[in-house]
Amino acid sequence: MQQYMLQIIEQLQYKGYNKLNPDSNNVYGRVDNDAVYVVVVGSSHNLLADDLKRFNEKIKRDLMINTGKPVHLLNILLTETGLFNRNIQDIIDKMENIWLFTEDYGKLYIFENQPSDFDGLHYIMDQSIKPAKEVHTRRIKDVFGIVTPVLILINIVIYIIGVMGETDNFGNTVLSYKLGLNLYAVLEKHEYYRLFTAMFVHFGIMHLCSNMLVLAALGARVESLFGSIQFIIIYAVTGLVASVSSLVSCYFGDGYDIGGGASGAVFGLMGALIAYALLNKNHENSISLRNLLVLCILNVINGYLSDGIDNAAHIGGLIAGLIIGAMMSLFNQKVVKDAQL
Repeated sequence: MQQYMLQIIEQLQYKGYNKLNPDSNNVYGRVDNDAVYVVVVGSSHNLLADDLKRFNEKIKRDLMINTGKPVHLLNILLTETGLFNRNIQDIIDKMENIWLFTEDYGKLYIFENQPSDFDGLHYIMDQSIKPAKEVHTRRIKDVFGIVTPVLILINIVIYIIGVMGETDNFGNTVLSYKLGLNLYAVLEKHEYYRLFTAMFVHFGIMHLCSNMLVLAALGARVESLFGSIQFIIIYAVTGLVASVSSLVSCYFGDGYDIGGGASGAVFGLMGALIAYALLNKNHENSISLRNLLVLCILNVINGYLSDGIDNAAHIGGLIAGLIIGAMMSLFNQKVVKDAQL
């Protein structure tokens, strides 16, 4: 959406529009001989008609006082798709100065009760804004993500490298002993890198496949909601917290020789999704909070009932995911809100 917004602003500036002031949040104006033309560019996400009307009225009132000229104002709102939600429909019904620009096909929508043109901008916006990405590419990204397949590939490659090398009598690879969690190695030998590398160590093909299946299911969803950079942060931070939680549990009696697996970070992704669902209940792309909670509870119970599962890592990753997911959700809401008006 940011790419489309930048293209729209670039076309406005080419037409002679300038930002009204540094704090105007994408409000652009052009003074003509007889009137002032104003275009507000923003996201439609969680935007309410009454809030937008008040914002428009304030702009018009202030400019009329300052210039003494009539003010003509248009709102160009960017949406994710052409499937408009209830808030957008309400804006269209209550206001008469709205154009919609969709991100999926890069298409300008003008409803019958809206102005067919505004200061000659219709042709410019309809013809000059180029699709940022092909639709099929966007759909592939939504389904699989970008970072998620890379993480899955790294886990698979490390596992293959391990099984191609030496193994002990229990089938554990020498590589897993070099990269996995071990209390003595971390505390006494100060091999702190294991807190990170343990996230990519798996013991057996079933261990690898089960974690990768859940990572594929949850990872792309988290990446789509939070973005690739924040997804990487969530995965890395929750995985590290899971490793620390595992070592603490081991130190206080729940001992093991070597530990590892992506499940701590995967639980972190689950926690981030739960936090997002709690804080975005009215979001049109919101995931099912009930299903997430059921999945989370079942996995925790399974951890206690099964042997060889490090529930401390799971719970540590889950709690870290809830916290960082909530922090990022609130931060993203603020950024979107600031960009709307």
